[in-house]
Amino acid sequence: YHSLREEWTKLGVVFLDMDSALREHPDLVKEYFGTVIPPEDNKFAALNSSVWSGGSFVYVPAGVHVDIPLQAYFRINAQNMGQFERTLIIAEPGSYVHYVEGCTAPTYTSDSLHSAVVEIIVKEGARVRYTTIQNWSKNVYNLVTKRAVAYRDATMEWVDGNLGSKLTMKYPSVYMLEPGAKAEILSIAFAGEGQHQDPGGKVIHAAPHTQSSVVSKSISKSGGRAG
Repeated sequence: YHSLREEWTKLGVVFLDMDSALREHPDLVKEYFGTVIPPEDNKFAALNSSVWSGGSFVYVPAGVHVDIPLQAYFRINAQNMGQFERTLIIAEPGSYVHYVEGCTAPTYTSDSLHSAVVEIIVKEGARVRYTTIQNWSKNVYNLVTKRAVAYRDATMEWVDGNLGSKLTMKYPSVYMLEPGAKAEILSIAFAGEGQHQDPGGKVIHAAPHTQSSVVSKSISKSGGRAG
């Protein structure tokens, strides 16, 4: 891991937790933080913006391809807990990065809330893939806001797997702001007994000559609700 991190650093790649990024790269964080999902976007974004802690910060310089996925793991370790991490990814022109996050928690007798915000900026000709494997325990309310903006000839890919939680409401979105932008969203969910999965995806074609694909599949079993 350390050798890989050193290699990324030589190329100008930044991969830090958000608290460290704010200390070490304050100007870069402040330039983009809240530009894709402002606090007034929705009540959960407002809540996150006021109490956030943790999360990931990724910056990839122009033309740099990070060939190995960057990975993060989020875990709720206490009952009656709220987790409000913030993730910000900036891909400069012509760059590529794949970010993978895993989410889980032990089972407690009382409920917890997970309300994250993820902002991604995909600049001209860049490509970002964001993969989530969500397996929260069945006492977690999973209410998150995830959004990317894609500029000219950029590609944004969301791969979203939802297996756990008591309730999940999550619709990763892409705003295609300039011609040639492309978006792909793959969402898969499983709802077992006592679970409600409401995932999907959203794409805004804000410019001409853009293209997108949204595939959302859900499975319900033993009284679980999907959709």
